[in-house]
Amino acid sequence: MAIMQLLRRCEVFVGLDDSDLQKIAALPSWQRKTYNAGDLIFREGAVSNNFYILDDGEINLLVASYKEGTKELIQVAVDTVTKGDVFGWSALVAPNTRNMSAICIKRSTVIAVSGTELNELMDSNHSLGYEVTKSLVRVIAKRLRELQGKLIGKDRVPLRTKIISE
Repeated sequence: MAIMQLLRRCEVFVGLDDSDLQKIAALPSWQRKTYNAGDLIFREGAVSNNFYILDDGEINLLVASYKEGTKELIQVAVDTVTKGDVFGWSALVAPNTRNMSAICIKRSTVIAVSGTELNELMDSNHSLGYEVTKSLVRVIAKRLRELQGKLIGKDRVPLRTKIISE
């Protein structure tokens, strides 16, 4: 699939016009790579260089957690990335350290771009950068809500507090 078609359906680039998408597609670092089921794409805590779009397949995002009642570390799946989803957003946000691991559930094709290159484009074109950042924040917020739901449970009751005005 051509990069432009992939960008058009990608959740982070929604709202950009074709001229902005062409600027992103023209970045020289774009790479396509295929991984097999069980392959690790990146590990939590590693330096984050690339931003990824899943072109085909399925990937789990994992965090290290202690097994209940023990000091044994285990990998817990907190989200599943599907076709058109992004992952590796920490390549765009300082301190550029992976906060999760990514492992293929089934054979997957990913498209990667240098986070540095994409950030430089976003810095030089503020309206493009604003739109991408706004969409990226939506993706991060959605994943955080889903993670909270998994950790706390869907039946949690919101905390009710009295707001004191100053």
